[in-house]
Amino acid sequence: MEEPQEYKTPKALLMAVIGMGVLIVVGVVVLAGVLIHRMSGKPTPANLPPVALSDATPSANLPTAHATLPAGEQLLSVTRVRDNVLALHVTKNGQDRILLWDVPTGQLRTGLDVNAAH
Repeated sequence: MEEPQEYKTPKALLMAVIGMGVLIVVGVVVLAGVLIHRMSGKPTPANLPPVALSDATPSANLPTAHATLPAGEQLLSVTRVRDNVLALHVTKNGQDRILLWDVPTGQLRTGLDVNAAH
């Protein structure tokens, strides 16, 4: 009777499997490191100096838009809602309001009264 021959894995196949396993482990470690680095990093703000609206010089090719707030109201912030519409956060005597400003027409529309809950 013949003895069964022992099957030997080719060395090239063995090296390829080991190499791919190492690449998978290294890839997972690198991916985890990148995710941790990005999650722990703080966003860096742009290094642009703040410019007051009153200091802005009008451009020759851009028209100047004007919004007149009711007397006694102070502008706190401006946010773009959509094209040609801005939300103005204003305050008067401690009462905050949001006004919608249609820039092309110059119309101010009542938006939302923000009252603090007591």
